[in-house]
Amino acid sequence: MKLCFLGDAGSIHTQRWVSFFAQRGHEVHLISFKECYLPNVKLHQLKHFPWAISILKRFISAFQVKKAIKKINPDIVHTHYVTDYGFYGAFSDIHPLVITAWGSDILISPNKSKIDNYIVRYALKRADLITCDSEKVMKTAALYCDTPKKIFVIQWGVDLNLFKRLNSQLKTSDHTVLSTRSFEPIYNIDTIIEAVPYVIDRFPETNFILKNGYGKGESQLRELAKQLNVLQNINIVNELVEYNEMPKFLNDADIFISVPSSDSSSVSLQEAMACSLPVIVSDLPANREWITDGWNGYIVPVRDPKALANKIIKLLENKEERDLFGKRNMELITERADHEKHMLKMEELYESLLLKSKIR
Repeated sequence: MKLCFLGDAGSIHTQRWVSFFAQRGHEVHLISFKECYLPNVKLHQLKHFPWAISILKRFISAFQVKKAIKKINPDIVHTHYVTDYGFYGAFSDIHPLVITAWGSDILISPNKSKIDNYIVRYALKRADLITCDSEKVMKTAALYCDTPKKIFVIQWGVDLNLFKRLNSQLKTSDHTVLSTRSFEPIYNIDTIIEAVPYVIDRFPETNFILKNGYGKGESQLRELAKQLNVLQNINIVNELVEYNEMPKFLNDADIFISVPSSDSSSVSLQEAMACSLPVIVSDLPANREWITDGWNGYIVPVRDPKALANKIIKLLENKEERDLFGKRNMELITERADHEKHMLKMEELYESLLLKSKIR
């Protein structure tokens, strides 16, 4: 098949998805504003127009995309993120069209902006197939399109050859708590920092690793840690880390934390689970699809540092529980979030779409 993807070439999620189909031998094209080299993928980089107002930018970009797609003449167009690349794909009026919702584009954007609300409805109604990574996003997407049966849950999934527990890993402590969520406000890293004083009052040697990777958002969080006098217990990793180095961070940890205010199925959460870590997550529908409170992790209210601290302490006090939760998490991810299995399922959906289009 000749597959044309539209998405953020700088995102590891886009890169993994696109690369899988290139490795499968398909002719793969990627249209993006970002520059990135991926083996056997033809990149078509869009031009930026910083001088244009927001609405004008959207339509200039949409016309760029339409022209590029026409030149590529693909069998299938697959766009990632509804409110930008999804809109551009819908505007191009090319079929079959697949749109993948990432989470905030469905759960947040339509409620914040009338324009985005219209764009979501416009794009999803014109899609031949819609994918998302959680039941919550699937149900929300169904509110914006006229054919709910065309929506499928496809996980980004985890590379189980890469993300796994390394039994030979030498650990110097049993009190390392890790977050790999970015420092954007929605991920509530300040709540984690506010939980630290409660934890170190019980376990003074506990080390919190906060990995950002975007090179920004650090100063305010560092200042908060200073005010709370806990900076000595926090290691802020504010730099890009190669994807294949991420398992080392996870294997150095004892507990993983992900407490955003809104989320779809979190790949970083799934990667931690694959590495046999017990987890603590915020009380969101997408998190409840993966975590059963008290069975394979703990669920805490959003932005409640004391509740978060109590669950961290509970896990630090009980290594047997940490090990049991971690084992259950590894088994769950192996069963439900294998990247290869989900991409093969996606390939079947592509083939089905292509067959239907030929029949028509």
